[in-house]
Amino acid sequence: MFNFLRNKTITTLAVLVCLGMLIGFAQNRGLETGKSFFVQDAISSILAPIESAAHAVFGVGGWLKRVLRPTSSILKENARLREQVRSLQMDNARLREAAFENLSLRKALGLKQISPLKMTAAEVISHSESSWFDTATLNCGSRKGVEKGSAVFNHLGLIGQIVDIDPFTAQMVSLTDLDSAVGGTVQRSRCSGIVRGQGSEYLVLTYLPKDADVIANDIVVSSGMGKVIPKGLPIGRVVRVIRDTGGVTTSALIAPSVRFEQVETVFIAGIGQSAAQ
Repeated sequence: MFNFLRNKTITTLAVLVCLGMLIGFAQNRGLETGKSFFVQDAISSILAPIESAAHAVFGVGGWLKRVLRPTSSILKENARLREQVRSLQMDNARLREAAFENLSLRKALGLKQISPLKMTAAEVISHSESSWFDTATLNCGSRKGVEKGSAVFNHLGLIGQIVDIDPFTAQMVSLTDLDSAVGGTVQRSRCSGIVRGQGSEYLVLTYLPKDADVIANDIVVSSGMGKVIPKGLPIGRVVRVIRDTGGVTTSALIAPSVRFEQVETVFIAGIGQSAAQ
């Protein structure tokens, strides 16, 4: 048995050696003649589909890696662009605020140039609004000639009056305050009464005659009565006329020309302050 296996092994080895020599000889002939070796062609034919499939798999894998996992350079670029957008938004907000402030100053300058009043410019530095009181603090006081009772207004119209002062600041009460009362005149018909605050967004023109000629959309201006508030400053527009059921008086609801909570820059002037002074 052992001899049989040994003879078989020797025979197999001899066959393999001969086969190797034959393949080597054929390959050398192929290299000399420039023709491919048939064994090499057979192996290439067998491996070609496997190679194509592997190339496709690795190609798809590389594409997925590029799509699903952005490189660090792309992430850095996105972060830079987001920061640039935030910077541009901030610049835009600053430019809009500057444009708004410039427009307000131009309107204020135009009012000062055409008004016969000697006016003191001031800025609102704080508001105190509630259901009962509408007051504000202005950044100028007696050192700049501000007096109690002086009118506070802007290019849109009358806002309120000065009720208290110190050397550097002044307290203003709005027309909408419950304690506010100024003389008012219907510009079209010249009917006069008292404009009072109601602690709300509307004013009321009271003490009008029962047959007063006043209708919706009439403009109401300061009457100048009492010699404190300058005459002719816009106060507001009539939105509704209220006739007393007893037929004794008439009143009118007024939408103010100026929204108190939006006031930033104002002028202060009293009846005795004229440009000629």
